[in-house]
Amino acid sequence: MLEDYLKEWSYLAVFVLSALPWIESAAIVVLAIALGLNPIWSTILAFTGNWLTVLLMILLFHRWQEWRANKRNVDERQSQESKKSKRAHQVFVKYGLPGLAIIGPLIIGTEVAVVFAMIFKAPRKNVLVWMTTSLAFWTILFAAAAYFGFEFI
Repeated sequence: MLEDYLKEWSYLAVFVLSALPWIESAAIVVLAIALGLNPIWSTILAFTGNWLTVLLMILLFHRWQEWRANKRNVDERQSQESKKSKRAHQVFVKYGLPGLAIIGPLIIGTEVAVVFAMIFKAPRKNVLVWMTTSLAFWTILFAAAAYFGFEFI
């Protein structure tokens, strides 16, 4: 009875820990599997916790950018934006955002990667799609490696 109760709290801990900034779902899922929790539930909860943080970061950063634009009246500056800077922005969104999303969680962390993408004015939808794909990829990869690695040992 006590063991079941502790396992329930352990799954909640997986969700909460992966939602904390600078703690990645890939690391939490490995820890959860090492502690004997169900790999599928651990993967789902770790991904969901980290993904909710990403979603929150995107929404909050977008609101902050809107507030800042209204305060500074940025519309005038955007109309004066050069063709080179528009092209550079298009290239970043097309090629740089996927790379940032895939490599970012391993090097700088998911939340920092989201902030960089939003600073470079990548569209929210693109940031969410690429970060979701990246989180799913890394979480599943680390979960599979942990599960089969511990099973092998």
